[in-house]
Amino acid sequence: MAVIGTFGSFTASRLGIYASQSSLNVTGNNIANINTKGYTRQRMDLVSLYSNGDARYANSFNLNIGYGVITDGVSQLRDPFLDIRYRDENSHLGFYEAKLKGLQQLSNVLDEVGMGKGEFGIIERQFNDFLQQLQNLNNRVNSQEYDTTVRSSAESLVNLFHDYAEALTRVKDNQLKDLQGDVKTVNTTLEKIRALNVEIRNAGIYGDKALELRDQRNVLIDELSSYIKIDVRYDEEKLDEFSSVERLNITLAGSGNPPIKLIEGVYGTQLSMPEETLGRNPKYDPTDITGMRYLDPDGNPTDSERLADQDANGNFILNPNYSASAIAGHKYVSAYNPDGSVAATTDDPDQAVTVNNAKSGADDNRLWMSFEPLKDERGRYLKDEYGRDITDTVDLGDNNLYGSLQAKRELLTEEGEFASLDDISFDPNAKSKRGIPYYQRALDALARKFAESFNAANTTDDGKPVLMGYETEIVDGVEQYKTTDNCLLGTYTTHTTKDGKVVDLTNYQDEQKWVDLSSLPADVQTAIKELQEEHLSSSADVEGAKGHGYPITGGGILFSVSGDSNDTQDANGVGITAANISIAKDWANGSVRLLSSKKYNILDNTTANDNIYHMIELMGEKMAFTADEIKDIVADAADGDKPYFEGTFQQRLADINTILATDQETTTIEYNSFELTSLNLDNQRQSVSGVDLNDEATNMMMFQKSYAAACQLMTTLDSMLDKLINGTI
Repeated sequence: MAVIGTFGSFTASRLGIYASQSSLNVTGNNIANINTKGYTRQRMDLVSLYSNGDARYANSFNLNIGYGVITDGVSQLRDPFLDIRYRDENSHLGFYEAKLKGLQQLSNVLDEVGMGKGEFGIIERQFNDFLQQLQNLNNRVNSQEYDTTVRSSAESLVNLFHDYAEALTRVKDNQLKDLQGDVKTVNTTLEKIRALNVEIRNAGIYGDKALELRDQRNVLIDELSSYIKIDVRYDEEKLDEFSSVERLNITLAGSGNPPIKLIEGVYGTQLSMPEETLGRNPKYDPTDITGMRYLDPDGNPTDSERLADQDANGNFILNPNYSASAIAGHKYVSAYNPDGSVAATTDDPDQAVTVNNAKSGADDNRLWMSFEPLKDERGRYLKDEYGRDITDTVDLGDNNLYGSLQAKRELLTEEGEFASLDDISFDPNAKSKRGIPYYQRALDALARKFAESFNAANTTDDGKPVLMGYETEIVDGVEQYKTTDNCLLGTYTTHTTKDGKVVDLTNYQDEQKWVDLSSLPADVQTAIKELQEEHLSSSADVEGAKGHGYPITGGGILFSVSGDSNDTQDANGVGITAANISIAKDWANGSVRLLSSKKYNILDNTTANDNIYHMIELMGEKMAFTADEIKDIVADAADGDKPYFEGTFQQRLADINTILATDQETTTIEYNSFELTSLNLDNQRQSVSGVDLNDEATNMMMFQKSYAAACQLMTTLDSMLDKLINGTI
């Protein structure tokens, strides 16, 4: 129609009233939800009602006028690009926030600065006290009183090591519980998003945009982005040949091509972190079909070079059961059964070894995670392009998550300089990442270095107590003896026996080996026994039976793995650590004392103190710290005997604190940077999506005026028609 009809004008007026009223309703809804979390500002979509048809009697003088306005729907004001940027930054923020909180907990344990009384720190102060007690003993050689004060100081130091080790264990346990809680939160979030997708899809089938449900979903997606790094995309799901609905897809960012799917419409996954999991092959390459995915029961990588059989020409033997379309098929034979059939490979989970993964109290947890197959609300699997169920579990690598989950996982697993070759295979940057295990290992290494240094200083090279004179021992019923350096026999070249016979002892001074005493000449046996009785049994400085020469001032093991033994290893072969370092039993009960000199001569009852000087010097000696020194704890450290630090005990303690402080400072800077960026991006989002009271007030006045104008138009049309009908003659 070229010109709007008479009563068509009433329709245009009526549509204007309706459009203004509906717009006022949307404005009122926006104002009402100004403080609602996640609410996205809504807008009434208005479209001009217009006819493209030509009138039958149209001519060039007719004007083509529309029929008014219609409401096309309500839409949300969002900027997808800002959403992408915000969620990406939120993932970084979540990572550094979680890492910073973990480092702060470590700092509460290890930060020595200001915790000591007028010293650098608590352990630092105790190191200084131990040194002071050694210096006091140096002025009172062989004094039992001062030996006791040294032992008391050492006991305080041992207790501090225990306290720190226990505190680190508590921090680690709490972090593990926190991580397990976050995994549950992620799974709950994924499940809620999948459920909302179902509701939004059902609403979309009937033409409803379900804007409020979308707001709820956006809030959940924002929360999810702080735990893991995600990509969010929208596409169309075909319902039939003629219709489709919008579909939400969430994938794990940076997980390859194709990426790992977390949500695909009504299908969703769950994150899994069991207490035990299959041991992964560090050499596994998913692009190499000959490579095995897991470790075999012996804990060895099941790679093709080790397991795949070869023919006489060196060619790998093809698996006759191999199918390129099979999900778990293998192209080559790894082993044969006795009957000649192909044996199961370790891509079969039943054939793989299991390792500790998230077990409470375990020190070797890997904390590997995986995503379960995508399922809908009825538990049905997502299907591939051929209509087959996709039932594969997707294993995640060391760096797939990047969010708070990744930060907490690294805090619980990364060992820094103690990282193994396998750790580096899984994560090339493993040696530069330091979590709680690094500080535990560093404290263990410090405690062991300290204990072993003083144990060595207080014993002979073979680890036995210093024996003055000579040792005697009954071996298979035969009494044997061994001379020692600067021993009793070494003092005499001859000895006159009680019956007046002069015995030449020159040939029996420095044998340094066990000898059958009965094999010696009778006069030599007599001379040795007389010297033993004369000097060893009569000396006030001697403890023990005749001939055993254990002077009270002699040495022995000072530090052990438990207070009720002198052992430097436990039943499992694990040596001294910060958690088990103890005052050795014999030192605690006084059987062992600090050795004043390894050159002690019982004949002149010397008060030499060169060994005390040596112990004092140990406190200031620069030593090389290597991972091999604790290889019973970290058996496969990549650096092995390569020193990761050279310095004194106290310098190493300060270095540990410096590393923690530097990491904390760097993390704080990163956190503040991403916090500011995320805040700016969120403000930008709010400027687009948030409700502004001033804008809404302006819209309210504008729509109120348009409503009044539309009503006035209808009144005017009514008066015009009244004039036309009733006033025309």
